[in-house]
Amino acid sequence: MESEESHESPPHGSSTTRKDAEELWAHMLDQAPSFSVALGQRLAEIRKDEKRTTEQVAQQAQQLGLTWHRTTVGQTELGRRSLSAVELLLLPLLYGKPLRDLLPDETTWLTDATAVFPEELWGAIEGNWDRPGAMRHGPGRWHLKNRPSTDDMIEAVAAWANRSAERWPHGALAKHVAPPDEAESKAAKKLGTTPHYVAYAARELWGRGLVAEREARLTERGDLPESPRALQAARGHITRTLIEELMPAIRDYEEKRGQPEEIDWEAFRTGESDG
Repeated sequence: MESEESHESPPHGSSTTRKDAEELWAHMLDQAPSFSVALGQRLAEIRKDEKRTTEQVAQQAQQLGLTWHRTTVGQTELGRRSLSAVELLLLPLLYGKPLRDLLPDETTWLTDATAVFPEELWGAIEGNWDRPGAMRHGPGRWHLKNRPSTDDMIEAVAAWANRSAERWPHGALAKHVAPPDEAESKAAKKLGTTPHYVAYAARELWGRGLVAEREARLTERGDLPESPRALQAARGHITRTLIEELMPAIRDYEEKRGQPEEIDWEAFRTGESDG
């Protein structure tokens, strides 16, 4: 059964103000059925228009390899049974219509926390889809009941940034962040800094941790010592060299420690922030 909302223009259309759109969208969400109920009603309408019985639909479903019975069709039409992804994809074969024509033409709740306007749902199925980080939310689009407000997100990210600043250097990039190992913890004591600063500096400078860089340079020598004692001495010499290379970066990190860090909120909102 088609709802009145299905005949209305999308709330984000150009013919309404933002306030009108929000009020209309709130009304649509309040009246929206679950996706299963709306889909079941739609399938029942199509079956009845074609004068088919639930038994006939079930028999055709069985020919497609589905374990459907008359009661399966009935429960689906009543919205008491959710379809699997495979069943959803087979609906066009069962009802002789494109999937888009079989889906609800009204706002529906996909879960208890997520509702969607029909055009957004159709667009997602047809490939017109925004990546999750940039997914459009608002009147006539997607509605996430538990989605935090912009202020809440900014506050949460600010808190995260403050905690992060205590552990990682200013402007830290996610690709260089990794837990420090034992060698980096020992190097931190010699450099008078934190193990996390050493771990980050190593990956920023060499693209890998201190141990991995030490072993790589040891292998590059081509004349590995045979005795364990000599091998240990060679590793110690390389480690001292690496610590010296890390000193400028560590010195820069320490100078900025405790200073307020600016965050590009616009980049965060659009999902372009590296961190």
